[in-house]
Amino acid sequence: MEKLMRIPQPKTFGPLGNVPLIDKDAPTLSLCKLSEEYGPIFRMEFFGGFSTIFLSGQEWVAEVCNDSNFDKSLAGGLHFVRAFAGDGLFTGKTQELNWQKAHNILVPSFSQQAMKGYHSMMVDIALQLVQKWARLDQNESVDVPDNMTRLTLDTIGLCGFNYRFNSFYQESHNPFIVSMVNALDEAMHQTHESIYQNKLLISKKRQFESDIQSMFSLVDKLIKERRESGDQGETDLLARMLSAKDPQTGEQLDDENIRYQIITFLIAGHETTSGLLSFALYLLLKNPDVMKKAYEEVDSTLTSHLPSYKQVTQLKYIRMILNEALRLYPTAPQFTLYAKEDTVLGDKYPIKKRQNVAILLPQLHRDKSAWGEDAEEFRPERFADPKKVPHDAYKPFGNGQRACIGMQFALHEATLVLGMILQHFELIDHTNYELKIKQTMTLKPGDFTMRVKLRDKKILDPFAATTITSSEKPKQQAQSGKLIGVNDRPLLVLYGSNMGTAEGIARELADVASLHGIRSEVATLDEKMDQLPTDGAVIIVTSSYNGRPPKNARKFVKWLESVDARQLKGVQYAVFGAGDRNWANTYQSIPTFIDEQLALKGATRFSLRGEADASGEFEKQLEEWKQRLWEDGLEAFNLNWESDEKQLESGLNIEFVTNHKKTVENNVLNSNQHEVLNISTPDGIVCQDGDKIGVFPSNPPVLVSRVIKRFKLEGKDQVVIKASAGTLDHLPKGQPVTLNDILKNMVNLQQPATHKQLHELAVHTVCPPHKFELEAMMEEGIYENRVLEKQLSMLDLLERYEACELPFERFLELVSPLKPKYYSVSTEKQMSGSGSVFV
Repeated sequence: MEKLMRIPQPKTFGPLGNVPLIDKDAPTLSLCKLSEEYGPIFRMEFFGGFSTIFLSGQEWVAEVCNDSNFDKSLAGGLHFVRAFAGDGLFTGKTQELNWQKAHNILVPSFSQQAMKGYHSMMVDIALQLVQKWARLDQNESVDVPDNMTRLTLDTIGLCGFNYRFNSFYQESHNPFIVSMVNALDEAMHQTHESIYQNKLLISKKRQFESDIQSMFSLVDKLIKERRESGDQGETDLLARMLSAKDPQTGEQLDDENIRYQIITFLIAGHETTSGLLSFALYLLLKNPDVMKKAYEEVDSTLTSHLPSYKQVTQLKYIRMILNEALRLYPTAPQFTLYAKEDTVLGDKYPIKKRQNVAILLPQLHRDKSAWGEDAEEFRPERFADPKKVPHDAYKPFGNGQRACIGMQFALHEATLVLGMILQHFELIDHTNYELKIKQTMTLKPGDFTMRVKLRDKKILDPFAATTITSSEKPKQQAQSGKLIGVNDRPLLVLYGSNMGTAEGIARELADVASLHGIRSEVATLDEKMDQLPTDGAVIIVTSSYNGRPPKNARKFVKWLESVDARQLKGVQYAVFGAGDRNWANTYQSIPTFIDEQLALKGATRFSLRGEADASGEFEKQLEEWKQRLWEDGLEAFNLNWESDEKQLESGLNIEFVTNHKKTVENNVLNSNQHEVLNISTPDGIVCQDGDKIGVFPSNPPVLVSRVIKRFKLEGKDQVVIKASAGTLDHLPKGQPVTLNDILKNMVNLQQPATHKQLHELAVHTVCPPHKFELEAMMEEGIYENRVLEKQLSMLDLLERYEACELPFERFLELVSPLKPKYYSVSTEKQMSGSGSVFV
């Protein structure tokens, strides 16, 4: 270890410490200038002897961005923001119960599946911006930060809370925005004022409190109105806050914390994204070569009137532009950590427990040792290969477990908006604008205007947003047929998932297998540690979370590390990893670890590990892996596939009592009552005490009528069913039967919808908002609360979502068969032919 040294520090000014060196209107930028003078690590003292260490070099930042030794600090401006954001996700302390609870509940709202649902709403708001700009006179200029602020506020309002601020239809900003900007600005200034100054500035304090109450008023109104309206099937952030339970504690969020979360999302969900878009437009104006490449990509990719979700994910160069804009001008310019224990930085600078350490992102992102000699230049190509990005020197969304959970939301929105702007407009730098950075708690270009010119003279249809359709065609249905050779061997599908994506994939795999006669089970990885079967197959679907296992996979990973070599011999497995290359240094780390460890501990890999990138062609990669998985599975387990044409008829081999003189109409019998049934049994059938009788239930006529009405059919019509005996053995095949008979006696119309059924309903739904709602119902927590608890059947959902175009044939495939209920025989004497049976 080198000799311990004092951390460099500028000169102090008595009791004021280093405060006079900080520009109160641009504190982070003035600290960056000090960094240029004092180096990548220096100390600053503030009022009362309080100090912070500022870091801006890659090697120093890498050392402190470690959740084991450092945690988020609320020192500085965040301490004052807490006055109106409370224990929300941004300003909550990691140890606070509400922070962990809210994090567990809300993370699934930012999964890839959720992004697909938000997409149409993002397009709705972006289209309003395009329409407004299309109507401008040629000499009118656009206030870029103002317009971006309106756009991003309206987007998070609609996507998060189904609330329309309608900012583009008002001259002045919404009162919430005015109060929020004032409060953020005051919080920043309070950071560098002494406690005595804060007490003396009574008028500023009153205005601060007034702004806070103004924000509370709007948010409390949102909560009150949603509670009074009841559950209308919403699946937005607010619905999740009001209804979802923490999977770890089973607790819900209280109204005060919901208020803080809404304010947090309204601030973080629009303030930083509006700055990102503003800086990106500025950089494009000043770099015509980059702008030309951007236009070329947009013109070749956005070929439809309105961008689809898939098209936006294909705007790779636009995403690189945004990443580079965040590098040069990180809109959230610093974050602060504290040391959990005494430690030594770089083997030479000792720091005490609870010492604050702040990361100066504008300087870190320009560290030439990480980014090269051209670090000051705007070059989007730096991000062409995520593996080459120096991630310890790129932290625009924070770090570790306290990183921004809305990163994907912000980047998808920004990519969509920038793409649509370039699709429709030529950008003109009419003032030869010189950058002036304005800082509140975030950074934005100050007084930045430009002009726009329509590239296509046709003004967009203002009602176009109501006719957005998905660009993705319904997936092919599972091939009809039967697997030969399963021999009752089970399939165990395990998942590790924080955001719900991996769980959804796992459940879909199990549903597909079940449709083809494979006994399937789905569970979390933690639930099945030390219980991996050797008589079937194990499929594992998991993600990584900042390089760590998801919450429901931590015990499994720890157990797997301790398993002896060869202990898992006989286990046959396959692994799929869901990840995001934006986190390149930890991409696929947990799926890779599990895959390798299983092999080392004696298990047999029957199909190569698959992976998909949420920032790339996730669906395509997933489908390719599933195709390979099933092919490998057929070979590894000696299974054969027989299509309908080759399939043999298969009986159930269960003979039930027939010719009842009395029919049991109820699906459920009261367990406290006995009912006497007089039955006639076929010749040769003898009933004794303890035997079982199976009684088939039937669906009430009202349910049958609802199905007939939904699909516009006639119940008396007869049909001939031709289908795979392996998947529809409960239906008569090759003979006429009425629809009423099928729906009354052969299928279960009351069972709560399964994940597979929800997936199929969503695939066949052409209305994007309704499609999103159905997809969201598959997420962990929402499925239990919205579907299972309320016993919502597939029929209930078909009636609710009229835009679902599920064919009747597919409906029959998806509904499960009616199954008999078994009752014990109790007789006074052995029966043959007739007698009394108590059930």
